[in-house]
Amino acid sequence: GADNDVAVPKKVFCTMSHAPNTGADISLAAVITCSDGITFSINGTALLPGSQYADPPIGKRINVEMFGMEGCLLWGGDDRIPESGKLEVRRSAPGEKEDGQSEFPCSQGKATANELKDGFYFEDGSQEGKGPGSMKVFLDACESSAAKYNQSVACLENKSEESTSTRVDESEPISLANDSLIGLRTVQIIDAMYKSSIS
Repeated sequence: GADNDVAVPKKVFCTMSHAPNTGADISLAAVITCSDGITFSINGTALLPGSQYADPPIGKRINVEMFGMEGCLLWGGDDRIPESGKLEVRRSAPGEKEDGQSEFPCSQGKATANELKDGFYFEDGSQEGKGPGSMKVFLDACESSAAKYNQSVACLENKSEESTSTRVDESEPISLANDSLIGLRTVQIIDAMYKSSIS
């Protein structure tokens, strides 16, 4: 379908610099044009002094800006300081009162498990328990998916017994920020960036 055509990299230009000792990429700048006409740029570096594990800890600095015909989304800050930023949406409505006005969608009410919290929360680098936040989310997704799979199998096995069949509870959404298609597009774009940087 049309959703499968989103973010397919068509043209990629990328330049990278590498650490002299390890050869690892430490800075990059890239421009990506996709088959659906969307163009975006990415830049990043590992050269920001300090570390989240140092004493005192130093946070990562992140800045995301997305612009389109209907408005823009702005999100950035220091991931050690939640008060340093928040998600901001500005809608394009020429001639209307709302044109260019800022909205803060995470500032309304108490955040639930499936909503972004107000403030700038980028990466949970905690090494306690199951590890960093990204690992916890991955494990939760695996556990949720396994539970849904087991319910589906039970439902199929009991299909002929409608009165006692186990049904998958679709009223409780699994909190997954990504899916396999987003994962595929991410890998395709990163692969194209590396290929461009050495061409």
